[in-house]
Amino acid sequence: MKAGLIGACALLVILILLFSREGANSDTKEEAPQREVPRVLSVEPGDPVLSDTMLAGYAGDDTSGAEDLKMMGRFLDSVFLLVKQRDTADYSTNEDLVIFLHGNNSHRSSFLAKNGPAINDKGQIIDRWGSPLILHPVSQKLLELRSAGPDKKPYTEDDLLWPKQH
Repeated sequence: MKAGLIGACALLVILILLFSREGANSDTKEEAPQREVPRVLSVEPGDPVLSDTMLAGYAGDDTSGAEDLKMMGRFLDSVFLLVKQRDTADYSTNEDLVIFLHGNNSHRSSFLAKNGPAINDKGQIIDRWGSPLILHPVSQKLLELRSAGPDKKPYTEDDLLWPKQH
């Protein structure tokens, strides 16, 4: 207790000395002219969210449908590591998952950008072919993702699953 009080007093003395020196020096030195800092962006960027980095390249030219699904699965795994308090009802449907990722979670944090290649105009997470992903909450710790694949028909031979079924 005494050591903390002595330390706080010493810090206070040092701060007083520093501020008193700045005041004395300002009388003798010329003040530097203020420069206007040019704006780099015409519009301030929005708050970054986890999907901005983890889903970069999603449904792009350099990835395949299987890589997209794996990318989305890893993104969701990361979110679920951060948000421990959740129920499978939070993500039983695609739309529920989007609401959860947009901030309706115990952290009240948005993890998914409001628009981008992973979201359609109905507010659903989609695959590279524009079909909504099909979710199957296996347990609180495991969410299975299904892409309808290039034929856009779910539960056919070209469907993609994550995690992969062996």
